[in-house]
Amino acid sequence: MPQRPLAPWFLAAALASCTASPDPLANSADSTITDSAVTAEAALADTTAPETADATAKLPPSKWLESLDACWTDLSCKRAFVLSHGGDWTIGEGRPYDSKAAFQRALDLGADGIKTDFLVTKDNVAVVAHSSPIEFWESKECEGQKIEEMTAAQVTACHLFDLPEDLTPTQTYQRVDDVIEWARGKTTLMLTVKDSSAFAPAIALILAKKAEQFVHIETHFGNLALIQTLPNWAKVRYTVQIGSLSEVQAVAKLPPVLFCEMNPSYPELDAAGLQQWIAGHVHAAGMRAFVSSQKLPSVDQHKALWAAGFDVIMSYNLANAIQARTETNAARGVSPP
Repeated sequence: MPQRPLAPWFLAAALASCTASPDPLANSADSTITDSAVTAEAALADTTAPETADATAKLPPSKWLESLDACWTDLSCKRAFVLSHGGDWTIGEGRPYDSKAAFQRALDLGADGIKTDFLVTKDNVAVVAHSSPIEFWESKECEGQKIEEMTAAQVTACHLFDLPEDLTPTQTYQRVDDVIEWARGKTTLMLTVKDSSAFAPAIALILAKKAEQFVHIETHFGNLALIQTLPNWAKVRYTVQIGSLSEVQAVAKLPPVLFCEMNPSYPELDAAGLQQWIAGHVHAAGMRAFVSSQKLPSVDQHKALWAAGFDVIMSYNLANAIQARTETNAARGVSPP
């Protein structure tokens, strides 16, 4: 395969040695997971949730790393939360995006959860993979291959890309079931389902692994109608990315929705208005307000999002996020911060 230059964003990330999204256009539930033909109007049509996830037994707030039923679902708990985007990955240091080493680093730094990607192989095994076909920045040796046309053994043999290019890679693609077992009792996981056909396998895997207490699914509002047709859909929890504030009304009617994923700002609301809106619509419906940080966000930029009323930040700079969270929680009297 002929050599090609790295994308400018990737070179910038390499020079900065920072944690950033591997795809500057992919903010969490990005365009690759909105390929369902279902419309937002269809999602609004049926918002009746049968047999929802059991959230009757609240756990002590101190158990927040073990279960979503501790603090996350209790709005009286004022903890500020941080999710790491693909782990604390740094190219050139043996911790590529979505790698086991990056996940462990995020855990060591103190992330409250990890966002990871979800695709399914041709032999029906879920793997941690962002793109299909595989992109150059994910795996140089497997570039261009399609996850859905590979077996799990073939995918997990692919080494994840790192810099410098002559560095012998050590990290490979992971199976999602292995990641779930690794995370159990230590941290929460958010599975970003990258293809609409993978929602049913994601739900089935979470239930089969008895992981609904600490694993949830990220999706877009436009996929809700499809998801509600799937077996056992209401037995797991979801983060739902909304496109407009009006969509919150429909999302609020679905008990399995734990996080309402929003933009950091809206033209129709000033800072005070956004804070009031979150309290009056998101929190009043029993949901947490979720937001993605900017690329390369500062400590103060993280703190500003919590001050605006958001509860959970998926950060693209975990070190700064942890410092900001520590200061925010300390100011709120939350311990440990």
